Amino acid sequence: MPKYTASSYDDYLCLKPPLMLWITVVYLSRAVTGPVVMGLGSAARMSPDATRLLTGFWSTDTLLPSLIAVAVLVAMCRRVPQASRVVRWVWSHGRWLLAASAGIDLALLAISLVRNPPMPTDGQVPPLSLLMASLDAYFLLYILTVRRVRDTFASFPLLSAPR
Repeated sequence: MPKYTASSYDDYLCLKPPLMLWITVVYLSRAVTGPVVMGLGSAARMSPDATRLLTGFWSTDTLLPSLIAVAVLVAMCRRVPQASRVVRWVWSHGRWLLAASAGIDLALLAISLVRNPPMPTDGQVPPLSLLMASLDAYFLLYILTVRRVRDTFASFPLLSAPR
């Protein structure tokens, strides 16, 4: 097991999830977290352009993979010694749950791209669906290959002794 700096550990001596893992989980859970962010953004008077961009990342097609990723997001936030068995189970399988989420999301985007191929246009940015498919592929590789991710999901606070 690689050595990590002391700042890599939380108060329970477990590896903290790296920033890229947080970004991955939030991105993969976007069909659930997106409407929440848009609601908060409208209350904070977010610009219409930002709202339009967030809306482009949201789709009902991504609801299933997002629900899987939300379970991991909840486990990330509830990683404490008093956590329930369900949270512990989700965390111990979190890497594979996220891989499934990214794989399903990627497959759904690929099906969408095959059904409705993007039209080439001169000088325009590729469609958002191509960017999202690239992000899914990147995050899938990240989840499956990075040792820090593997080590983080292997780390969970021990049950505290009753007082």
